[in-house]
Amino acid sequence: MKDILVGSRYRLLDSVGSGGEAQVFRARDETTAKEVAVRLGHHPEAGITPGQMPAFHHNWVQLLDSGLDPQHGAYHVFELLEGKTLHQVIEQSILEPESWLSFVHQTLDAVEALHVAGWIHGDLNADNFFRTALCWKLLELPFLRFVPETGRTHLFGSIHTLSPEQLNGKPPDTRSDLYALGCIYYYAASGEYPHSGASSQEITISRLRFPPAPLSQRAPRLPVAWSTWVMSLLAIDPQNRFSTAAAARQMLKIA
Repeated sequence: MKDILVGSRYRLLDSVGSGGEAQVFRARDETTAKEVAVRLGHHPEAGITPGQMPAFHHNWVQLLDSGLDPQHGAYHVFELLEGKTLHQVIEQSILEPESWLSFVHQTLDAVEALHVAGWIHGDLNADNFFRTALCWKLLELPFLRFVPETGRTHLFGSIHTLSPEQLNGKPPDTRSDLYALGCIYYYAASGEYPHSGASSQEITISRLRFPPAPLSQRAPRLPVAWSTWVMSLLAIDPQNRFSTAAAARQMLKIA
């Protein structure tokens, strides 16, 4: 799917990624001659999530345009980023402690901004965070999800980062997002997720029944206080986690 004009303005050049609900293309804006990223829903019948658009945060990918194409359905147009996802970064090397700390602060800021605006993400994973030359950015924004066509429902969440309550069928809240961040921070420091298994079922059972190995054992170069802080995000019972990103950040400063 290339050399197609979307919204009478954006010419698709090549695919740069695909997720559960959409595919992302590098495209050329025929009006400005600049390259952008165009996100198309997998199903032309999908619409755009209704709701108030919050003020954008500098650690979110920037939305440039959106609309409904008569042939290709809902689309979003974003700034075209150069860099790598966290998953791609960790495939090469885990983050050094100071780089890890910078990543933590920036991603906490990005998620806190969502929560303050009244949104829960519910699907944070290592492909959602993108490292550019200047900063980390959150790619998937919940207020820019596509509405599935009639008869379909959303199923969000990476098996590696879904909170125990989500696995039990409960809707996510701020503490669920913080649990997912804990999984991501664990992964960024150690190259491993808190719970492993040969199948999704094994990972699910492990997450619901057993605490993960202490991060200090898997990431010995990380200061112990930081590792302990990550483990506090991974409590099975959400009542035992921080209730807000601001509270989590405050405790990290003390650690």
